[in-house]
Amino acid sequence: MASVTVQVEANADDGYRVSDGMGSFTFDNSAAFVSIGAVNPGPGSSDTDCYFRFLSVAIPKGSTILTAKLQYKLNRTYSDSSKTCDIHAEDADSAGAIANDSAMTTSQAAKTSAKTTWTIATSSDTTSFLDSADFASVIAEVIARSGWASGNNITIHLLNPTDAGMSEDREMRIKSHDSAGADAAKLVVTFTPPPKAGGIPQTLMLNELL
Repeated sequence: MASVTVQVEANADDGYRVSDGMGSFTFDNSAAFVSIGAVNPGPGSSDTDCYFRFLSVAIPKGSTILTAKLQYKLNRTYSDSSKTCDIHAEDADSAGAIANDSAMTTSQAAKTSAKTTWTIATSSDTTSFLDSADFASVIAEVIARSGWASGNNITIHLLNPTDAGMSEDREMRIKSHDSAGADAAKLVVTFTPPPKAGGIPQTLMLNELL
């Protein structure tokens, strides 16, 4: 088994947007947080969704994905229990930069068919990294693409938050790279590398060279 951990590296590589409920969005990739959930409680409540782009993800083509998760830090206490969102990736050989709402729309439209529905845990801890639900099937779909190569980029989207109630503000705020690079979200994947010619796993080949 092998593992890779990649952290968001740039301010523009995480962001979020707020829907006005009528097809328009306010995009932000320069705040100290990204948001998933809903804001403006009441009949005019608006959903939020967000993305994280991870560069140079070193997973060899043909690997078997065992586990995948986001590690994240809360920007503020989150206390809304039993709320969910869907975890997707952009289904692309190597995910490009997201600089504006149009690019975010394009990336979301190319989402994987695989998804994980994440029931978000409440927490008052704003200093430790917390774990998302496992979304191994999502990463597996990207790695299985014919154009995937180790070192390509992966964008993760948090989408479809639980609908807000009439008097509910249930926004979860995750620290962004703008907050502090060391606090930015991480992608953590464990996997079994593919066998090399002759049936020798790549991890063993690497050990022999050390």
